Amino acid sequence: MTKIILAADIGGTTCKLGIFNTNLDRIEKWSIHTDTTDHTGKLLLKNIHESFEEKVAELGYEMSNVIGVGIGVPGPVDFETGVVNGAVNLHWEDSVNVTEIYQSFIDCPVYVDNDANVAALGEKHKGAGKGADDVVTITLGTGLGGGIISNGELVHGHNGSGAEIGHFRADFDQRFKCNCGKSGCIETVASATGVVNLVNFYYPKLTFKSSILQLIKDNKVTAKAVFDAAKEGDQFCIFITEKVANYIAYLCSILSVTSNPKYIVLGGGMSTAGLILVENIKTEYRNLTFTPAQQDTEIVQAELGNDAGITGAAGLIKTYILDKEGVK
Repeated sequence: MTKIILAADIGGTTCKLGIFNTNLDRIEKWSIHTDTTDHTGKLLLKNIHESFEEKVAELGYEMSNVIGVGIGVPGPVDFETGVVNGAVNLHWEDSVNVTEIYQSFIDCPVYVDNDANVAALGEKHKGAGKGADDVVTITLGTGLGGGIISNGELVHGHNGSGAEIGHFRADFDQRFKCNCGKSGCIETVASATGVVNLVNFYYPKLTFKSSILQLIKDNKVTAKAVFDAAKEGDQFCIFITEKVANYIAYLCSILSVTSNPKYIVLGGGMSTAGLILVENIKTEYRNLTFTPAQQDTEIVQAELGNDAGITGAAGLIKTYILDKEGVK
């Protein structure tokens, strides 16, 4: 019997869905609208399952071919129980037991994890992590998130807060407040939001001229504008880029002496800034990091893009069922 894995990456606007084989080769992918009107999560999960049923039949499979369902959710997840402890983007204000709800639709294992964790697992299995057992991903977007894979498995911690890497304190002057309620988190100085924070903080204090002055005055500056101007030689934007790179390198250094990954994978929109950011990160990382911990560690750009989530959701089934059973 052909075995297949169903994978869902639930986002605030769309749910990316996929069907994979046991080698995590993608058979099909598609997306559906995320229904956030039902705050219990039941309607959304039912919609996902019905879409899976339709696609499985369309491809000539049976639901009995399904050996597991992996689901990534944008919120804090208790991995042991599958309970999502609130998800702002989904309007889930209370805890939702995704595993329990979904297993009422299908008779097979269901694994649920945070979306950043499943994206990390995707890069480990089929992306820039190249199958290594020790991989860290850093997602550089509006915020800063990521996942840590150690000895082949995701790090969750005792209550699911493991690998919340956006909340290392890196700005010890605590200049900017984080969404978590504290100040000084690395997210406030090394994300797209952090770039804007640093621009607004430093520009009045420095004598640099800048090609993005009008954007600054109009409060329309973006991380992309800063990096693009830095590539053109704008000294102020180069200064900001180096500041941001140094903070990210500091995070990479901490991660290297904590879990000693083979690959540190940079993903998210900011990772596409290119060499001007990535090479600065690598240079400062080499300067900062304990020599044995950085030996043979590679800082690389993510490869899977928007497919990391569904690939990693399927990877939950491979990691926690197939690999443990020795299935190849």
